[in-house]
Amino acid sequence: MSDLKAKLIAMYFPQLHAIPENNEWWGEGFTDWVNVQAATPIFDGHNQPRVPLNRNYYDQSQIETLYWQIEMARSHGVYGFCHYHYWFDGKQLLETPTNLMLQHKDMEIPFCLSWANETWSKRWDGRDHHILVKQTHPPVKTRWKLHFDYLIKAWSDDRSIKVDGKPVFVIYRPHRIDKVDQMLDYWRELAHQAGLKGLYFMAQKQYEFPNRECLRGFDGLFQFQPFESIYSPSFDRTSIKHSPWFRFVRALPESVQDMLRALRAKFVNELTFYDYERVWSAITEIRNDPTLATYPGVFVDWDNTARYKNRATIFTGASPERFEHWLGRMVETMDQRDLPEPFIFLNAWNEWAEGTYLEPDEKNGFGYLDAVKRVLVNG
Repeated sequence: MSDLKAKLIAMYFPQLHAIPENNEWWGEGFTDWVNVQAATPIFDGHNQPRVPLNRNYYDQSQIETLYWQIEMARSHGVYGFCHYHYWFDGKQLLETPTNLMLQHKDMEIPFCLSWANETWSKRWDGRDHHILVKQTHPPVKTRWKLHFDYLIKAWSDDRSIKVDGKPVFVIYRPHRIDKVDQMLDYWRELAHQAGLKGLYFMAQKQYEFPNRECLRGFDGLFQFQPFESIYSPSFDRTSIKHSPWFRFVRALPESVQDMLRALRAKFVNELTFYDYERVWSAITEIRNDPTLATYPGVFVDWDNTARYKNRATIFTGASPERFEHWLGRMVETMDQRDLPEPFIFLNAWNEWAEGTYLEPDEKNGFGYLDAVKRVLVNG
């Protein structure tokens, strides 16, 4: 294991730059900042809209933005970024920040990719049945090879986050990939031919997988918080007001999920509240997968009013001080976890529309980043 007690890997969201597809679907110049700026408070004391420090609604297609983010992350103790990767059987979306990283080797921060392999729909406005880009997973080697030819650029990069010398790759929804184990084996074979030691595959666990067979071929998983703990059977659900239905819905076929979400958006308007302290208490419990290396996850805050308005999910009691306390508690548990690397995955570096971000804002300044620094650098 590394000499560092913990390596914090922050999830990096690339929706803060304009792309032609979003211009067509949502309007010219659309980025996630549009939703963030349009948010309004729903109750007294509601921290909306979230405003970046100095109203810095940055553009991730500008190289200066990435240099600024990387310097800020490194100087506050963030080990690396995990970029969301959007691949639809050869079509990529929101790839500009990752490609800028690959092109500019002087961006000195370790990174990996998480394949967010879901269909895109108009979920934000309740129209899950309105498909924007369909996610398909054809179990064909020629299609797997096409994807590999892009991924090898990241995996062969010296900054690639590794376990035992093997580049890390994360998959968001492994259960949706037909013959996923065969795909991973094929990619490992190609990686060896390319001169790599191997590949280290992780599943991004947000809830219990409907079929554990989908985890064959994986080396580990990380607990994507805050919802992995909330969906766990042991979670104390007395902390919930207006208990969500997601645990039930997630067990259904994707087409049925979309239909039910659309109906709920049309007829049900209610907020869901969770208590920050109770959720974090569950997060710091050690709950290992029976067969895979289990990396813990943490989160900053959560309030997705910017996307879902009066159907939002909100965590009450979040603050830089409480985040620092719980992050410190998590780091203290790392000695008790049997892991080849002390990775902690953080949700997120910049998920502004979901209210979970380390970047400085008008309310807390650098409060959350300073908390990370005190725990991981000064502590």
